[in-house]
Amino acid sequence: HLYNAAKSPAIHHIAEVATLVEEHGGNEDMIAAAWLHDIVEDTDVTINEIRELFGADIARLVDGLTDPDDFAALPLHIRKEKQAERLKDKSNDIKLIKICDQLSNIMRVTKDPPTDWDDDKKLAYVLGAKQVVNVCKGISPELDKKFNDAFERAKQKYGVKS
Repeated sequence: HLYNAAKSPAIHHIAEVATLVEEHGGNEDMIAAAWLHDIVEDTDVTINEIRELFGADIARLVDGLTDPDDFAALPLHIRKEKQAERLKDKSNDIKLIKICDQLSNIMRVTKDPPTDWDDDKKLAYVLGAKQVVNVCKGISPELDKKFNDAFERAKQKYGVKS
């Protein structure tokens, strides 16, 4: 996980994503999936366990948000390309949650980034998030605007060199 100066626990990001999903019209299953969106990647919990505990639709959503195991070892720019490619054919409910996830991530990288990241890595992360969101946009114009505003702030902070 990202260790920032504030040492905020991962649950802050997860709660922020769930809140964004709810604010932008997500239904109960989408909100539940937002709470669970990182659990398969970050713990030993499996999609099958999610299905058993929460049902098929929440499992489908979480599965759509979870990177395949082989993505973790890839360089950031390739991982983001593969995430974007994988999302192209996903349903709008998965895409909306993913936009909220990426929005939360770039806001965190802008406000309180990981302490061991230099500006180049922060910029690469923000550009990768934009690449992922580009295949998801159009579902919620308001959410697209929020993401684009946050992206522009991040780009100005890390991308524009004087």
